[in-house]
Amino acid sequence: MPSQPTAASAAAPADGRPTALRHLLIPGAALLPGADATGAPHGTQPPQPPLPNLQALLARLRPADAIHCDEESPESPIALALARARGLPGQPGRHAWAALDTGTIGTPCAWLRPAHLQMGMDDVQLIALDQLQLSDDEARQLLAACAPLLSEDGITLHAVAPGRWLARGELLRHLYTPAPDCAAGRRLTRNELLRADQPEQQRLLARLLSELEMVLATHPISQAREAARRWPVNSVWVHGAGALDAPVPPTPGVRVAPQLTQGEAPVDPAANTAAWQAIDQGEAADLLASLRSGQPVQLTLGGPRSAVTLAAPSGGLWGRISSLFGRPSLQDLRKKL
Repeated sequence: MPSQPTAASAAAPADGRPTALRHLLIPGAALLPGADATGAPHGTQPPQPPLPNLQALLARLRPADAIHCDEESPESPIALALARARGLPGQPGRHAWAALDTGTIGTPCAWLRPAHLQMGMDDVQLIALDQLQLSDDEARQLLAACAPLLSEDGITLHAVAPGRWLARGELLRHLYTPAPDCAAGRRLTRNELLRADQPEQQRLLARLLSELEMVLATHPISQAREAARRWPVNSVWVHGAGALDAPVPPTPGVRVAPQLTQGEAPVDPAANTAAWQAIDQGEAADLLASLRSGQPVQLTLGGPRSAVTLAAPSGGLWGRISSLFGRPSLQDLRKKL
């Protein structure tokens, strides 16, 4: 998967009409550190303003599923929920996000991201990728330096966005790779950067990664960044690796709300409040309209350790009973993430 979930999962129908929203996923939905039960950081701002569309959804939806992850999970709970929603096969750390996002069938591929690793005696630590703040020109020059080395092992490299490269090649099949948002700040051994199922494949990848690190660490871009007291690029991070043997059927109506996604940067409480209001007025309003039109809908809230999915209660006696009791509040749900 990408370091953050993609914003949509399927194109509009052939008739050109927009697809009705059926499943909304909200990453970064946990309470801010130090927030009180209302969601407001202590002494910094008044309680969060009303979110009428989200509240209307919560009045009619009930918890239906949950995903819990420990600190060593290779993918975030919201990423695992999105993989499930989109029908992407695989296990945590083995979801072929690069293949899915680019529609690549049959050919193994992965996302490569310029990175900075803090090297220790026995372990390394990944600096959050958004802290590098690479310019387009820096990213282009670094890609040009890496591409010839990768091509020697049958891997092609293509820039999808600055600092986001699509790699294709047989060497990227059957890998276990942690997502950068889960790995950042953790102490990892060299073998945990990426794992291959076959020993020879692992040896080749370890050698290739070491060679890339030498090229990047001595590159003029990295040296200039270090002289300017900016993080130099001394490695690449591989994630979302694997192959799809067949197309994954589209899942119209699945959408990820991007407004709360802020990476590792300190969260601005006012910006966070504005983001919740934008979600309420945008995606949540669309989901509520789908629900009111009689369509089955789902709402997933994701945090660092858990993702909770809510859906309309099923019919029958239990469905009628659950509609009367246990209506969750947004803040209660956010505290559990």
